[in-house]
Amino acid sequence: MEPTSVKTALVHSDNLPQGQSYLEWGAVWGGSVVAIATSTVLGQFGGTAGLALGDPILANGEPSWQVIVASLWLFLTALASSAGGGYIAGRMRSRWGDAAKTEVEFREGVHGLSVWAVATLAVAAVAAFGATLAGIGVDNGTVNEIPANVAEYTKTLTVVYGFAAGAAAALGAGAAWWFASLGGSHRDQGTDVNLLTPRFLRR
Repeated sequence: MEPTSVKTALVHSDNLPQGQSYLEWGAVWGGSVVAIATSTVLGQFGGTAGLALGDPILANGEPSWQVIVASLWLFLTALASSAGGGYIAGRMRSRWGDAAKTEVEFREGVHGLSVWAVATLAVAAVAAFGATLAGIGVDNGTVNEIPANVAEYTKTLTVVYGFAAGAAAALGAGAAWWFASLGGSHRDQGTDVNLLTPRFLRR
């Protein structure tokens, strides 16, 4: 009995010029700007409202729950900024009618992931610059010895917040991918933007 041959359809484009990429940087930059702006605004709000990371040690030397609150706010910030930027990139990019639905979703997901990557690198660069400036302004005078329990608490809470930051980044990447695919789906279906707006904000 001869094996049955399986035919596969080749995905190609007659419209896309040779050497041109499916990745549209205009949509990526637009989504990235929105993601960075959203992250900045939420970060400022969190700092004003006491939701940002403050002193991890209380006055009595005990660990503060502030690191948990700050971690949760970090998750929310990553989710909101990545989702908004990813959705815009997915909805604003052009679609070449040359591929199956799964391939289209992949391309839009890559646009969302690119938004997340650009925004993450930009925020990391700003944070590194701020840390450098803070380090320059530190007084190199005598430093008081830190109690052993405070040092241990600080070390543990730093690890917790670092893990939360990494998990928030991973969550942001997934949100950017998913919402970019959603934005592309809404683009193809011609979904009315008013359906995405709360009723009290509609005209």
